[in-house]
Amino acid sequence: MNDERYWNINQLNKWFAISSIIFMVSIIWMFIDDNDDDFKVYQRKFRQLEIENEEKKLIAELEAVKDERVGYEEKLTGAQTSFKAKQSQLLDAESLLVESQAKFYKANMNFLNQKSILDAEKFNYETAMLHLHEGDDPAEIEQTYQVVIDKVYTLRLIKEEKEAVMLAIEDQIKEIKFETKIAEDELNSVLKAANLVDRKLKLIDRRKMSLANKIGDIVRDLPILDFMAPYFKVEQVVLPNIKYNVNFASVPEVDRCKSCHLGIDNPDYKNAEQPFTTHPNLDLYLTSSSKHTYEDFGCTSCHAGRGRGTDFTSVTHTPSSPEQRAEWEEKYGWHEMHHWLKPMLPVNYTEASCFKCHQDEANITHADKLTMGLTLIEKNGCNGCHTIKPLESRRKAGPDLARINEKVDRKWVAKWIKDPKSFRHNTRMPSFFGQSNNSEPDDIKRNDTEIYTIAEYLFQDGEKMSRKNDRKYLGNAEKGQEIFDVVGCRGCHIIEPDPNNLPEDHNLTNLLKEHGPNLINLGSKTSAQWVYDWLKDPNEYWHDTRMPNLRLSDEEAKNLTAYLMSFTNPEFEEAESIQMSDEALDKIALGWLRKMYPEMEAKSRLGKMDLDNKIDYVADKSIRYYGCFGCHNIPGYEKDKPIGTELTFEGSKPINKLDFGYIHDLEKTNYAWFTQKLENPRIFDKGKASPPEDKLRMPNFNFSPEEIEALVTTILSFSEDEVGENLLASNYVRDDMVYEGRKLIKEYNCQGCHIIDGFGGQIAENYSSPEYAPPNLNTEGAKVQPDWLFNFFLEPSIIRPNLQVRMPTFKLTDEEWNAIIRSFQYYDNQPLAFESDFHVNTSTTKYRAGKKLEELGACNNCHFYGKEFPKQGAQTWAPNLALTKERLQPKWVIDWMEDPQSIMPGTKMPAPFLPDKELLNTPGAVSDWGEHVVKVGGDRETMLEGLRDYIYSIKGKTDITNEIQQYFEKNGYEFEFDEEDEDEDW
Repeated sequence: MNDERYWNINQLNKWFAISSIIFMVSIIWMFIDDNDDDFKVYQRKFRQLEIENEEKKLIAELEAVKDERVGYEEKLTGAQTSFKAKQSQLLDAESLLVESQAKFYKANMNFLNQKSILDAEKFNYETAMLHLHEGDDPAEIEQTYQVVIDKVYTLRLIKEEKEAVMLAIEDQIKEIKFETKIAEDELNSVLKAANLVDRKLKLIDRRKMSLANKIGDIVRDLPILDFMAPYFKVEQVVLPNIKYNVNFASVPEVDRCKSCHLGIDNPDYKNAEQPFTTHPNLDLYLTSSSKHTYEDFGCTSCHAGRGRGTDFTSVTHTPSSPEQRAEWEEKYGWHEMHHWLKPMLPVNYTEASCFKCHQDEANITHADKLTMGLTLIEKNGCNGCHTIKPLESRRKAGPDLARINEKVDRKWVAKWIKDPKSFRHNTRMPSFFGQSNNSEPDDIKRNDTEIYTIAEYLFQDGEKMSRKNDRKYLGNAEKGQEIFDVVGCRGCHIIEPDPNNLPEDHNLTNLLKEHGPNLINLGSKTSAQWVYDWLKDPNEYWHDTRMPNLRLSDEEAKNLTAYLMSFTNPEFEEAESIQMSDEALDKIALGWLRKMYPEMEAKSRLGKMDLDNKIDYVADKSIRYYGCFGCHNIPGYEKDKPIGTELTFEGSKPINKLDFGYIHDLEKTNYAWFTQKLENPRIFDKGKASPPEDKLRMPNFNFSPEEIEALVTTILSFSEDEVGENLLASNYVRDDMVYEGRKLIKEYNCQGCHIIDGFGGQIAENYSSPEYAPPNLNTEGAKVQPDWLFNFFLEPSIIRPNLQVRMPTFKLTDEEWNAIIRSFQYYDNQPLAFESDFHVNTSTTKYRAGKKLEELGACNNCHFYGKEFPKQGAQTWAPNLALTKERLQPKWVIDWMEDPQSIMPGTKMPAPFLPDKELLNTPGAVSDWGEHVVKVGGDRETMLEGLRDYIYSIKGKTDITNEIQQYFEKNGYEFEFDEEDEDEDW
């Protein structure tokens, strides 16, 4: 029979066998590849690293107890030798124990069996006695029940006898083993830490495992079997309070970073290589005792990236430099994941993530770069042109221009607008003109015309600034310099004509010094009369100014005016005035008209305008185009909207929505774009043929590289990322006034003079000793009474008599002052409560002891007692003690006297010397210390309370401002701080 088939069966079988083999190989390959994850490679390396680390720890632990361990080991050896000598005795005892346990068991079972019979017999007895029938003999029933009771009693005695024998033998065995057991326990106590390390080693080091455990350790990581309890596995954490959007749904973040970064929360790996090294600052991050636990925050909430990834590329690591990019591409085959919108932040921008939870805070602790960026945004008025909802502008960054014609002339304004830095080298006023997209000759004509029209618009009411009466307002410049240096001006201002002398570091501390402008070249800017009037009452000229009133006398104001007016800029004065081009004026006006009307109508409207109308029209369009009203109050523009792009979610904007223009060599990342934009805001116009009205207009602020990095960090922080409410820092501060108070402290630069929360007080650099600088305000909330502080803010008086620096008068509302007071109280854990006055009982032993201690301590050497001056020189003068009861809180006074240095490091205030019990028991103690101090018996707290009570009872005038001013007007401040004046103790 013919086998007619289309295919050759032998050949088919051959190909089937080959394909089966290939299929089998591919399955095996699939298993190998599926189980050869990158993270497992790192976990194997880390396991070896962990073994090495634990071995080192074991050696270290054993070395630490080396000497102690030898003694205990010798003791254990002796106990074991003694134990071996008693081995036969132990064997006999253990044999007897087995016999006694058997006998006890038998006796106990007999007892329990008979006891159960007794329970049944008890029921029968009670029933029979309750229901006696005729002919029943109660005595017989009683006797039967008693027989059973007697039998149980007998068996109980036998059981207890056998139990006593058994327990005696057990005690004998324990006694034989006791010495060894004690020695073992003592040795284990010494080796406790080492034993823990050794136990861990037995879990991870196969060399220390039993054979069964070795096999189990291998098997549990085999394919398919690894579903049970693998050693090498994905380490992940689900973060329910941190979510991201997936097709309009919010999904909890899942972080698997610890699959590779296995040592991040373990301080033992600080010096390990990546990815095993310890995360910095474990007190703040990752650990269970930190504020940002791994379980709540994970990793991507701060670092961004793709938390579900488990290999180097899929987690979207981001290189910090082109060199690192090249290294990663070669070493790891790294490439960008273009469709993942939130790649990992470069390390230098990680602080951007802090803003998600801390956006209500004025200064974000441990995030100096982000805080600096936020500060720069406010100081430079970025939120005047750009809407940033979390940073809605509280006030305009630049001065009010409503009365500018009283301050400067129009020529100065025009030259200033054209090139601000030619007048003041470090001004925060940005440069709009002379930039990369408007520096051609035709552009310069246009620029000058725009500038001219803006200046004309600002001076519609004419020039009112006059230098005719300058001599009337000028005093002694040398004395003015002294006033500037000591009265507090340097808390906010510098005077530095030479840019080379500015600090090289651009940081938060140096920003405090430049809260106000660098006061150079005022003599080339304004009149002496204006400066004098401004110094006397800043609010009269500008109602919303942050400049406080230093309450200068007429003479002080004149002297300070003379000093400030002594700085001039001849080059700026001699520079050519800005001139308008009629041709450029028509061209600019027509260009804007074309935006609104057809060509013919635009030309018609232009033809109907006279020169003044053209100037006003171009000025209006220029002011709106450049957004001058974003930083300045200009009458008529109060309700205009910001001109710039909204930045509320700029950090989440996709890259394809950023216009890179024709700059092809720029890295295609948002932070690279932001950096370039801040370095040269107009660069993306390069190569474009745009009409002037459509060109980029962001001005150049000439930021330093450090400032740009801080600003980029801040822009990246403006994201759409969602964080659960219970993770927000504001969730733990229920009182909105606390954050408002901190914002006001920052807005008015209180930290320019005072140390608050450990930061600020840079003005102290200008004084010979910190004692002559404004006070440290740490613990201020616990220190002063709120009522007194509120009144002090409204009407400052002299507290520290020998300070020339003075507390200014700020024009804040009652609500704002209360917010500042509340913030001080909150950060010192002080409840907002009304308290009754502190009353002192002057008849107690405690009070009289305090009075004696005050006498011995001679507090009046340094302190005022009302109008009574201290006995020592002015260099040692301290606050008026008659004011203490009204000013300070009783508990704080105790804490202050206990240890002044811990509250205010560097203070001259010595801790009072208080005798202890031993000293008061010596002969002559009564004559030395007084009977009341002796009666207190060395109780330190009682003595401090007594001293506090006496101070609270001191009477006298509380406000001695006039007396102190009169003294220094007569005697001057001609004294220097002498270390001999500072006593460490009484």
